[in-house]
Amino acid sequence: MYHTFDTVKDMHVEITNRCNAACPMCARNDFGGKTKEDLELDEWTRGDINRIFDRQFPDLENVMFCGTHGDPCVAKESLYAIERIKDTTDATVEFYSNASLRTPEWWKDLGKLMQDKKPDHWHYRKNDLAIFSIDGLADTNHLYRRGTDFEKIMANAEAFLSAGGIARWDFIVFKHNEHQVEQAEALAKKMGFKQFRIRKTSRFDYSPDGPDKWRVKNKQGEVEYYLEPPKEEYRNPQSTKFQELKQHFGTIEKYYDVASIDCLYRNEFKRIYVNAHAEVYPCCYISDDSYPHKNAIFKDTQEKIFKKYGTEFNSLRTNSWNDILNHPWFAEELEASWNKDLANGKLMRCARTCGKGYSPIKSQSTDTTL
Repeated sequence: MYHTFDTVKDMHVEITNRCNAACPMCARNDFGGKTKEDLELDEWTRGDINRIFDRQFPDLENVMFCGTHGDPCVAKESLYAIERIKDTTDATVEFYSNASLRTPEWWKDLGKLMQDKKPDHWHYRKNDLAIFSIDGLADTNHLYRRGTDFEKIMANAEAFLSAGGIARWDFIVFKHNEHQVEQAEALAKKMGFKQFRIRKTSRFDYSPDGPDKWRVKNKQGEVEYYLEPPKEEYRNPQSTKFQELKQHFGTIEKYYDVASIDCLYRNEFKRIYVNAHAEVYPCCYISDDSYPHKNAIFKDTQEKIFKKYGTEFNSLRTNSWNDILNHPWFAEELEASWNKDLANGKLMRCARTCGKGYSPIKSQSTDTTL
């Protein structure tokens, strides 16, 4: 069984798939240009929040607000959701944002909510934490975080920190900002951030332009410039393995067919995921395939899950938590599929994300305590 109520210690949630930015590597838009027309925009109501955090998980220790398509500060009810978590669980809260929306007063309110420390928790995150995703300084952050305002981000960060909130600065390194890593870390320390994290993206592995660049478009669909990977020390070490696997097997799909699965969300993070439509998934990666794509992984997930069970079997708007966790796919079929080949039910998505031959998730971050 993928999870029972007493095995979930961490919950990853996307309260909205709306966003004020247009990051070129995000699946919600066309390479940093216009939002994809078939993206169905949604966010949780207070009713959704009350159903999702309904006291059924006795050992819940952390809730992570981290969008795969949206930013939680966009959602109308984010502060209510955090208050609900504090009232009904013993969980700490992680809150990821580009921080270029809302007022400093709103961020002060968030800071007042996010000050808890839980040193006795099993969870690696033993305190509340707001993660500010800032990929550069005033002259570079907007090259990836398109549509954001650096001065506004700084004002919001200062407001959050002044209210006593605990925060980390996350910095995705590219060629255009690699020279600013040390300067950004020094600024983070000066401002009162508790941590600074270097992020080493693996997304160049999947670039349609090859592993050395990623196109960036405007809203008219025209290429404006290219993102380039950073120097070796800031690259994800797993990226070389991805290229080696393709060469060894001939195609990456042949590797997926035989890959051994070690599910990070279940086995290590003890985590489950709820997306912006209040749909439950084993992880954010499989949920991503519920949104329209054109690649082979999306088609594989659609064929093996949604054509068989429809699109509502995992919705908390029409089902209870108990119904979903005891559904045949969650209760039996998903775990069984890990020991099969692609033709007999293994998901390409599971093989790419948690296959033992290539696992870029844990190798993408380097933390410094400030």
